Amino acid sequence: MEVVVVGGGAAGMAAASRVKRIHKDWTVRVFEASGYVSYAPCGLPYFIVGKVKEPDELVYYPIEVFREKRGIDVHVHARVVDVSYDKRTVTVIEKGERKEYKWDKLILATGAKPKSLGVEGEELEGVVKLHTVESGIEARKELERAKSVVVVGAGFTGVEVAAELRDAGKEVHLVVRSRVLRRSFDPEMSELVEEHLKNVGVKLHKGVTVSRIIGKERVEAVELSDGNKVEAQAVVVAVGVEPNVELAEKLGLKLGRFGGIKVNEYMETGLPDVYAAGDVAESWMIHTGTEAWCPFAPPANKMGLVAGLSASGRRVPFPGVSCTGITVASGLQIGRTGLTEEEAKELGFKVKASFVKARTRAHYYPGSQFTHVKLVASEDGTVLGAQVVGPEGVKGRVDAVATLLARRGTVRDLFFADISYVPPLAPVWDPLVTAARLLYPELR
Repeated sequence: MEVVVVGGGAAGMAAASRVKRIHKDWTVRVFEASGYVSYAPCGLPYFIVGKVKEPDELVYYPIEVFREKRGIDVHVHARVVDVSYDKRTVTVIEKGERKEYKWDKLILATGAKPKSLGVEGEELEGVVKLHTVESGIEARKELERAKSVVVVGAGFTGVEVAAELRDAGKEVHLVVRSRVLRRSFDPEMSELVEEHLKNVGVKLHKGVTVSRIIGKERVEAVELSDGNKVEAQAVVVAVGVEPNVELAEKLGLKLGRFGGIKVNEYMETGLPDVYAAGDVAESWMIHTGTEAWCPFAPPANKMGLVAGLSASGRRVPFPGVSCTGITVASGLQIGRTGLTEEEAKELGFKVKASFVKARTRAHYYPGSQFTHVKLVASEDGTVLGAQVVGPEGVKGRVDAVATLLARRGTVRDLFFADISYVPPLAPVWDPLVTAARLLYPELR
C-alpha cells in the first residue's frame, strides 16, 4: 500500500507518523514544498527578534527522525503541482525535475497560505510575510536593519509581531482596517489590547488600509488610505491566511463556508481514499456543531492523527474544535475560546454576556493585578465562549472554559466548579466564577 501525504507541517507529519506506526510495511511518502518539516510557524514572531536563536530550534523533530527512525520517505523542496484521482498519481517538482508518484491513499495537509495586500510596491525588498521557516529567516535579515517597521494586519500574528518588534526597540506602526483582533474578540476586549499596545509605544493606525508601498528597490515609506505617509524600512504583511486548496480544487473536492475542504469526523473528503487535515480543512465547533475554521497547531495535529488513523483503516472520530487561541503582547496575555458575542448573534443564538474586571490574586497579596473576563452564554445558560485579557493567569482560565465547552457545560456548571484558590495565584472568587454568577439568574 502506498500513501502520499502532501504537506509536512503539523497535520501532515502527524498523519504520516500514525500510518507508518500502524502499518510498518506500507510505503508512506511526504512531499513538502519548503525545506523543513514538523516546524512551528507560531514561533516565527520570536525568531525574527532573536528570542529564538536558530532556525532549527523551530523544528520539533529533525527530518532524520522521520526518515531513519520512523521509516517515512520525506521529500523537502518538493512541490506537488498536480494530482489525478483516476490515475492515482501526484506530480511533483523536485530538484528542478518533474516526477510522478503513485498513491493508494492520499492525505492533503497543504495548510494555509498568507494573503496579499494587492497594492503597488508589495514586491519591494523589505516587504515580508511570515509563513515558513525560510520566510522567517528572510524577515529577520530585513527587520534587523530597519529602524521603523509597518505591520499591516492585527490578528494574532500582527499583534505578536508588533509587540515583539516594539520590545526590541523598533519604531512600530500597526495598520488595522477596523480594530485589533476583530475576528477573535468582541469590541470591549479589543479596546483593552489597543490601549495596552499604545501604552508600550506601538503607533496604532485604525480604520485605514495601505494604499501603496513606496520605494525604488527597497521599502522607503507606506502610504495609507487617509493620505498619511509613514516612513519605514520594512513592512510585515499579516493580513491573514486562507486555506491552500489548489490541489483540492483539481480533485473537485467540496469546499466549505470558509473556503477550506469539507471533511467528516474521520477527515474523509467525499472521494474514497482521499483525506484532508489541518489548516486546509474546515471543522465545526465542538459545542454548537456550526462550521468553523481554526488555523491553529493543536487542532491541526489532532486532525492529522485522525486522518492517519482513517487512512490506516481505524475509526476514531474527531469531535470538533473550540477555536481556542492565546497570545502575549508585551506582557499582556490575551486568550479566547468558543464563540464571541458577535459570532453567536450572527449564528442566530439569543445570547447573554457578562464582562467583569477582577483581581488575579488575593487583594492583599503582593503583585495582585486586574484581569478582564467576558463570558458568553445562550439564553438557556449553555456556555458559548469566553475571552480573557490580563497580566497573568489567562491560559488557565481560557483552558477551563474550553474543557467545559467540550461537555456543553452551563453557567451553573462553571459557577459551581471547584476551581482552585491560593492567594499567590488566584482570589477566592475566581474571575471565571464571578462572570458565571452574573449569568446565573437564581443567584442574583
